[in-house]
Amino acid sequence: MTEKNQAPMKPDPLFLLPIEPVKLFDDYYYVGNKMVGFHILKTSEGLVLFDAMDLTDADEKFLIPGLKKLGLDGERILCLFLTHGHFDHYLGAEHVRRRTGCDVMLSREDTAYMLWCHENRGGNKEQLVPRITKYVEIGDEISLGDHTVTVLDGAGHTPGCLNYSFEVHDRGETHRVIMMGGYGIFGPGYYPEEDYPYGTAYAVEQALKYAASCVRTWEYCKENHCDIYINPHPNLCDLLEHAAENADRKEGEANAFVIGLENVRTWIEDRYDAAVKLTDEFTDIRKSV
Repeated sequence: MTEKNQAPMKPDPLFLLPIEPVKLFDDYYYVGNKMVGFHILKTSEGLVLFDAMDLTDADEKFLIPGLKKLGLDGERILCLFLTHGHFDHYLGAEHVRRRTGCDVMLSREDTAYMLWCHENRGGNKEQLVPRITKYVEIGDEISLGDHTVTVLDGAGHTPGCLNYSFEVHDRGETHRVIMMGGYGIFGPGYYPEEDYPYGTAYAVEQALKYAASCVRTWEYCKENHCDIYINPHPNLCDLLEHAAENADRKEGEANAFVIGLENVRTWIEDRYDAAVKLTDEFTDIRKSV
């Protein structure tokens, strides 16, 4: 597992260049760059998308050509799940919705957060907030063809951040993905390019929510034996490293993305530990005055 504490504040410009579309499993793909992209689940009725990059024209620049390269351009797009309301996950969603007529789904909390949070202000971040056509709630199980997407609590990175779980298939074997929608925990000293605007108490509250959502996610993973960990940011789940390992995969060799329940636990534990640690960093309550 790559050692990281927070998502990078200023990504390397090379991270933003398109990469070759990646086939992770028989029915799961990634299209985008090294920083953000579209995660694509192929079902018996069409494609399910997760997140929509940080460009208003990501559909034209990334998704359409990516699907063509993968041979999926003839597939209907059923819906687009957003993990949370930060601009680098939603900016391309509205173009996809308008072109395909698909549903765009997000929690009620982050549909509101998307509109008012400081992170989404300035530049092109306010240009095209997507229309959310369906709200999803924690515990929802949404059937899409021969797949079911389970909606899980991921609060703390944003107030209504969501995690998702679903099955994928690989050479006749079935595996279960946990996609954790958030990664960094924001607060004083941990905020992109400027001072944290929401106050100390709010930062601690969100960090504690993040820790709790990690616990709930881990309980789900244990019960459902999740053996694949994914973050929407490929650099925060070793996606490209695993794809490179799979490039020369021989018959009978394991898929590098199948890391097992114990390794999934270490990813979640890392986020839990970061959240707990930061509750103390965000406040001076333990310091003498």
